[in-house]
Amino acid sequence: MVTYNLFNHIQGKNGSRWAQFIRETGTENLLLVAIDAAKYTHKAMIATFYGDIIVKPFEFDASLTGFEVLKKQIQAEKGLKDMKEVVVGIETTGHYYEDLVRSCHSEGYHVRILNAATTARERDALLNWSKTDNLDLMAILQSIIHGRGTSNELPSGGVHTLQKLTRARRELVQEQTATKNLIRVYVDHIFREFQGKSVWINGKREHVQPFSDIWGKSSCYFMRHCLHPSDILSLGQEGLRALSIRENLKLRDQTIHCLLDYAKDSISQSKEFLEAEQFLLVHSLDRLDLLDTQIQLLERKIEDLFVQTEGAIILSVPGIGVVTGAELYAEMGDISDFDHAGQLIKMAGTNPIVKQSGGKKPSYYAISKQGRRTFRNVTYQVGRSLSKNNPEMKQKYMALKDRGKLPGQAFIALGNRMIRLAFSMIKHQTLYHTEEPDYVLYDQLYKKLHRANIHRFYEKFVLSTSSQIA
Repeated sequence: MVTYNLFNHIQGKNGSRWAQFIRETGTENLLLVAIDAAKYTHKAMIATFYGDIIVKPFEFDASLTGFEVLKKQIQAEKGLKDMKEVVVGIETTGHYYEDLVRSCHSEGYHVRILNAATTARERDALLNWSKTDNLDLMAILQSIIHGRGTSNELPSGGVHTLQKLTRARRELVQEQTATKNLIRVYVDHIFREFQGKSVWINGKREHVQPFSDIWGKSSCYFMRHCLHPSDILSLGQEGLRALSIRENLKLRDQTIHCLLDYAKDSISQSKEFLEAEQFLLVHSLDRLDLLDTQIQLLERKIEDLFVQTEGAIILSVPGIGVVTGAELYAEMGDISDFDHAGQLIKMAGTNPIVKQSGGKKPSYYAISKQGRRTFRNVTYQVGRSLSKNNPEMKQKYMALKDRGKLPGQAFIALGNRMIRLAFSMIKHQTLYHTEEPDYVLYDQLYKKLHRANIHRFYEKFVLSTSSQIA
């Protein structure tokens, strides 16, 4: 028993539960059902635990009527073979498998959810480069027999909702970045120097731009209404000042002079040849405004939900903002099935590859990347934020750099450290403790949360008798 627990410690308690289920039921009493999920038509095969195929592959549609066909086939074979339990293996194909998992759970079947990478390894073991539905079913069946996959139910509740919202926000941010890059291209066509120009200052070449923030109110107004150099020159110095007062752009004299100087010597084409670029630029700016609004709404929704969860306690850590903390907690998920933080680090794939044999000193290589990509990305971002905004973590970051670590390696190390800290804080519901003299909990929360949510945080984690300060 000890050996088995050691072997399965990385996977948490899932491996032990599966082994216990097999021992208590008996392999001769198990009916295995392999299902290859698809959008419209699923395919299934029924076999024994020893790999004997009882029912050859058959199709059923992805609806309740199709599931009834599957259920009748299972019940018939279960009664005929006098089996006690039904184990259903389903590969995570997009989101098509989710309805099957819920339906199988409702019938009392023991469901094993299999990762696509797991079944791919089983196909490789068959020494066959082909990929067909029948080969997929065989791979799923072999995966069940070898104890692969998890028996967890589909994620639900606040953590799952938070994961959906944070992942949706990240997709919008990526779209926002792509839109900004497209806007920069259109601006280059219309007025290249608007984004800055390389000039000589005191014998050194420096990049000087009219606006410190190209996405600010003043800059965006010019991009929409009078971006071309000819527009700026026709306004002139007095016209630009009048425009600034009328539209409340707050243009400085330095900005006005810079715009006129750059417009005078611009290399851009005549305005008549740039009509399409100007139209597409305004269209992209409209899209950017919509994305900004959607991201703001999502972030408020994330904050209101996150502060109600037990994971919100990590907001007491300097350098962990609402979005960063929510993403980290959402990707960690329910920690009750994990015995220590190392299992979460393994799930993120940020654990180092260790090679050691024959009593020799172990060698450490790059991170394994054998985990969730989204979790791994969040871990990196968390480490990056901590290295800049957390005084204690910043010291550790500098120590890692002094040891020769690259910035990316140091960010991952700090992210792993935060996973360990977050695991402990959430599990024991303890607030962040630091020796920093300037640390004040309320000041940290004031920078991150709306006032109503600050009160909710204090009620949940500070005023509650179950909360302690570590």
